[in-house]
Amino acid sequence: MATNEILAGLLESDVLSEEVSVQISEAWEAQINEAREEITAELREEFAQKFEHDKSVIVEAMDNMLNTAIKTEMEEFKTDREQLIAERVAYKKAISEHASLLEKFITSQLASEVKELRADRAKVNEHLDRTKEFVVKQLSRELSEFHNDKRDLVETKVRMVADGKEIFTKTKNAFIKRSAELVEKTINNALRSELAVLKEDIQSAKENEFGRKIFETFAGEFMTSQLSEGTEVAKITKKLGESATKIAKLEETITAKDEAITSAETAQKVLEDRMDRKEVMESLLSPLGKEKRSVMVDLLETVKTTNLKTAFKKYLPAVLNEKVSTEAKQTLTEGKVTEHTGDRGEEVITSAPKSQSSDANIIQLRKLAGLK
Repeated sequence: MATNEILAGLLESDVLSEEVSVQISEAWEAQINEAREEITAELREEFAQKFEHDKSVIVEAMDNMLNTAIKTEMEEFKTDREQLIAERVAYKKAISEHASLLEKFITSQLASEVKELRADRAKVNEHLDRTKEFVVKQLSRELSEFHNDKRDLVETKVRMVADGKEIFTKTKNAFIKRSAELVEKTINNALRSELAVLKEDIQSAKENEFGRKIFETFAGEFMTSQLSEGTEVAKITKKLGESATKIAKLEETITAKDEAITSAETAQKVLEDRMDRKEVMESLLSPLGKEKRSVMVDLLETVKTTNLKTAFKKYLPAVLNEKVSTEAKQTLTEGKVTEHTGDRGEEVITSAPKSQSSDANIIQLRKLAGLK
């Protein structure tokens, strides 16, 4: 620092010229830079040697430390491995000792569970058989009650029709008697009023007829005595009137023919249905007596022609007052099944006791009803 200050003072003084000062400064700077480079090279060399020495020391120390640590870990791993092998051997010995005990326990438990399962299955089968027997008995009882109710319903309907017919006859006679009296009074009153009105209408018609004759006489006289073109007008008017009359008559004729055709077709259909119904009714009711025939006619009155035979079979036992046995006994045994077809007609006849009567009408009625 002192050298630099002295050199700076010398260069700033006026002793040296400017060129000398510049040369001295350049030489001084060059010398300083050279010295600096030499010092830097020496320092680098010294630091490199120190780094290599420290590096070798550190590597040696790390090598020693790693060798010591790995050796310790290997010894611990070896110890753990030996302990694991010993534990595995002890586990296998314990498992082999308890395996037989476990097998015996499982076998005994499985045997007891199988016995319980068999006992439960037997109980379930027993309960199922009892349930089946109970259901069949209840179903048989319900079917028997249903047939009884159905038969009672038919008999009740027959009785209601017979009783209703008698009541209807009495009511009809009373209504006719009362209606005749009321109609007679009404007709008498209406006739009196209508006769009075008719007298007035006749008087008015006479007056109108008299006026019309006067008008026609006046009009004819006027048409013949006045304008000559009146005759042509009258002819045209007459022709128009005749044409309108002919057209009206033709329309009436066409309408009447259409109505006649429609009514004829309807009457033909009604007649055909009536003939078919009459033929079927005659074939079904021919064996019946008068009273039973009347009751059966009332029962079949609202039935369609196509369903007459079915309804006749349905009402025939009730009309004939036949006693039908409806109590059906069923005995359920293993391996035996009773089949119900649902055909009530056949069931009624097969369950009914054999009749000792040889009445030909009853036999014929059974044949018509399709009953054997």
